[in-house]
Amino acid sequence: MKKGVCLLLLFLLVFEVNTFAQSVGGITSGTNEYCTSNNVGFISVTNYTGTIQFWQTSINSGATWDIINNSTTTQSYNNLSQTTWFRVIVKDGSFPSDTSSISVITIHPLAIAGTLSGGGTFCSNSGIGSLIITGNQGNVQFWESSTDNGQNWVTIANTNLVFAYNSINQNTLYRAVVGNVLTCPTDTTNNVSFEIHQQTNGGTLNFSDTICNGSNGDTLKLINNIGTVLNWESSTDNGSTWNTISSIDSSLSYLDLTASTWYKTIVKNGVCPSQNSSIAKLTVVNPQPANAGSDQTIIQYKSCEINGSGNGFASWLPTNGLNNPAIFTPQASPYATTTYTLTLTDLHGCTTRDSVTINVVVPIPEAITPNDDGVNDYFIIDKINDYSGNSLSITNRWGIEVYSASPYKNDWNGVNKNGKDLPDDIYYYVFDYGNESKGIVSGFILIKR
Repeated sequence: MKKGVCLLLLFLLVFEVNTFAQSVGGITSGTNEYCTSNNVGFISVTNYTGTIQFWQTSINSGATWDIINNSTTTQSYNNLSQTTWFRVIVKDGSFPSDTSSISVITIHPLAIAGTLSGGGTFCSNSGIGSLIITGNQGNVQFWESSTDNGQNWVTIANTNLVFAYNSINQNTLYRAVVGNVLTCPTDTTNNVSFEIHQQTNGGTLNFSDTICNGSNGDTLKLINNIGTVLNWESSTDNGSTWNTISSIDSSLSYLDLTASTWYKTIVKNGVCPSQNSSIAKLTVVNPQPANAGSDQTIIQYKSCEINGSGNGFASWLPTNGLNNPAIFTPQASPYATTTYTLTLTDLHGCTTRDSVTINVVVPIPEAITPNDDGVNDYFIIDKINDYSGNSLSITNRWGIEVYSASPYKNDWNGVNKNGKDLPDDIYYYVFDYGNESKGIVSGFILIKR
């Protein structure tokens, strides 16, 4: 009997050993990496022994685990925002539970380039300094630069958060590319710019000149400058003091200066120091006065010498009646009273003027030829209209008055009081100007038809 019981117990023990084995957690698969939280997938377990009790996850590299009530061989996931570990707890019968291998879903955070600071505006060159990245998430992959305002970029082999620069002398943009892992997208920092202004050049004013007092005008022009005009300045005391002229144009007009004047411009290019242009010196000269001489009176068909004088080149107008209008003392023989103007031009081109009048006296004729040929037909008194109170009396050789008029109007052509032609002969006239300064004149007149 005892022997039979022992055999039964041994059978039961062997049966239990054959029915339950040591728990084996198995092997999980499905490890993956993602660059964003937009993800979906599953983890599977194989080669386990026993019954799946549940799944577990950890978001702190296995320091603590959370249970997922899932006893199947797969565990799904989606939209994980951080790296997550997965494993399975397996138990076989009365044996202790076992843990599977771990599968990790790695979530790489997006690269954040951060903020790049530095750069600026400089004159001539940047000097020495550094560009610095702050607030980044990820590592610098490389830096880039562009000298055509970002159309093309050149790679700079630098993986540091700091980029040291030295004497940049042209407009340049810089930026850095930041990434977490090579398989994930990179991010690019903001651009920083180096704006390099060329050194100011005040330029040149196009001329200096000697000009005539009160009769001048021209335009000064600034050339070869680098930068913009801030204002103009003028000085009438040879540069001891300067007066500001509110003009930003590159040209300046002047007119009728009466004092010698210097001009300059103030030019500035960007952040570079301002600079003066060359000085335009306008020297005002007083031209020598022209002197046309004293007025003169001549008999018609006679001549006189005009006594002009001065410094420079002489020119007379009008030219009629002058033997040479380009000398100071021409011979003048005008047919009628004429005013001549002497224009004097000096070596600086300055001109002055003065005038002289040559009074031409037409003599009382000694003969008339009243034959209606239009020449010497009438007894003509010069400037008869100036003497409205005049009178004329004509007598023959016997003292008999044959003609009279008051006032006389230059219309006697050898006729008597009745309008009949007088015979050719010598007659005598008495002409009263009716003017105290002129008085009475008398003489003879020949009529010759």
